[in-house]
Amino acid sequence: MCGFAGEFLFAPTIRGAASGGPSDGPADLSVASAMAEALVHRGPDEAGKFISADGRCAIAFHRLSVIDLAHSHQPMTAPDGLTTVAFNGEIYNFRQLRASLSAGGCRFSTSGDTEALLHLYRRDGAEMLQHLDGMFAFAIYDAQAGSLLLARDRLGEKPLWYAALADRVVFASEAPAMLKHPGVSRELDRLSLTYYLTMGYIPGPRSAWADVRKLLPGNYLCAKDRAAPPVRYWQPQIADVGGQDDQAEAIRCAIRQAVESRLLADVPLGALLSGGVDSSVVVSQMAKAVGKAGGVRTFTAGFEDARYDERPAARKVARHLGTEHTEILVRPAPAESLDELVARYGEPFADSSALPTYEICKAARAHVTVALVGDGGDEVFGGYERYAAMDLANRAGPLGYIGLRLAGAICGWIAPNEERNALRRLARFAAILPYPPAVQYFMLRRLFSPEDLKRLLTDDFLADLDTEAPAEWFCDLYDGPDMPDEVAYAQRHDILTYLPDDLLVKTDIASMACSLELRAPLLDHRLVSLGLSLPGKLKVVGWRGKVILREAFRDDLPADVLRGPKRGFGVPLRRWLRKDLLPALKETLTGPGLGRLGVFRPEALAGLLNDHFSGKGDHSHRLWALLVLGRWLRMREAGSR
Repeated sequence: MCGFAGEFLFAPTIRGAASGGPSDGPADLSVASAMAEALVHRGPDEAGKFISADGRCAIAFHRLSVIDLAHSHQPMTAPDGLTTVAFNGEIYNFRQLRASLSAGGCRFSTSGDTEALLHLYRRDGAEMLQHLDGMFAFAIYDAQAGSLLLARDRLGEKPLWYAALADRVVFASEAPAMLKHPGVSRELDRLSLTYYLTMGYIPGPRSAWADVRKLLPGNYLCAKDRAAPPVRYWQPQIADVGGQDDQAEAIRCAIRQAVESRLLADVPLGALLSGGVDSSVVVSQMAKAVGKAGGVRTFTAGFEDARYDERPAARKVARHLGTEHTEILVRPAPAESLDELVARYGEPFADSSALPTYEICKAARAHVTVALVGDGGDEVFGGYERYAAMDLANRAGPLGYIGLRLAGAICGWIAPNEERNALRRLARFAAILPYPPAVQYFMLRRLFSPEDLKRLLTDDFLADLDTEAPAEWFCDLYDGPDMPDEVAYAQRHDILTYLPDDLLVKTDIASMACSLELRAPLLDHRLVSLGLSLPGKLKVVGWRGKVILREAFRDDLPADVLRGPKRGFGVPLRRWLRKDLLPALKETLTGPGLGRLGVFRPEALAGLLNDHFSGKGDHSHRLWALLVLGRWLRMREAGSR
């Protein structure tokens, strides 16, 4: 795993200086190097630099050595000097690619995957992406064509940020590196903040800054005399599957192959084990692949609060599979870590589990350099409760509809105002029933509605902004290509945005902050197609998800683990906001600093706080999102002084 940053000029001589644009001159290697200094944590093992002979491309690189440690230095240039690559990630089928390329006459001087990219590009150009199996983000400079290719993996496991300026493309692995380029404006994208308040993250290709964009998963971008619009080379789609027995065996086989392909490393390797179905399945296949002689190291994090403690379930799985197990008691100090967390993610990011994710990655890194995880299992196999809600909402007949609406109304009167309370969740579910499926799913996923945004944000901030834009984007994405059922529509939506814009951002930033590489076998793109294609009854039955996954691995794992409820990596957020974070919350949302920026209506913030602490409503996730945004806005203001 690595980090890179650089720039590519559209022409050897820049004409923008006469019109107030950038100065004349070639690409600036010192600027690329300064950008890459913000990425040292992603690659602490060695650094590299590249400036093209024509002065049009400069790249700086920091490497975390995982394969071919003594060689495969980056940026890597072909022997003839015509092609250079900077690559972050792993190509799991690189040995097969090398064999195919060698048969065609290519000669290799290293034993890693980076050199395969150079040869594959020379043979196939951008079509090379169809042959890659892995997680990756890369930049390839073609001196002969005078062009740059930026590309990102299918599911978005590895990030790639860019800015298409008047005279050049600037690119980097993380947002803080982008902001070190003098040509990239720090101007706030106000509309993107309404997306953040709606979803808890800023969905790609948007970012918090007007100039900066994220290359979407499954996309590539070519630049030559200008930056062409990104091109999608892959998107989630259904596959042809057979009967139930065939499907279970197909899933077993695909997961086993995905796990085995991700075990390749020249450094110590382990797994993060939650005790839930997904990571337990991954570890079970690791144990089968390496055998008792090889051993598997597993790591689990838990809280002192039993409601959030994953250690007992993970311990049972580890004993069953015979792994060398390490437990980490996470005692996060959210008040002390808050600003570091906000700064580390670059733009506002409201997933509160980022803090314990960082803690377990830090602990695992003391023992291994690479760890497998169960990320993607819920999206691929239908594990979220909201999928069951969508299934039930769209199968309920007239009598079921009336019954659920009545039950929801009663629950709304009697349920305590706690987000996690079962009766409160039933009331929220009943409230979505009158709406079309896309709106139903939006109501299940949103933090703030368009009406909330109008009450929360000042008129000056909202000037010329459409508060309906986030909801319209969400619903348009949901109503994409035809899917076999509502669960598949919801899965596809999450695969396109929640997974790459929230979950994978969380794990990439948290793990790379510790120089730990995470690999997610359940995000193999063939598995994604299989999961989307499964009949609804093999994904969700009642409120129970991942039906076929539990069935496929019933002989490999303890029965109570397979029967157990979904385990999210949650945090005691309600307690944090009432104790550890209370001073920071009140100071941030009611103090003079945030009010001076003119973003929020003070009375709206005060109303949320009063409702929350008086027990009229549980706004834990909303208040966390506002706290993160408030701290980020103040950091931004301080940095611009």
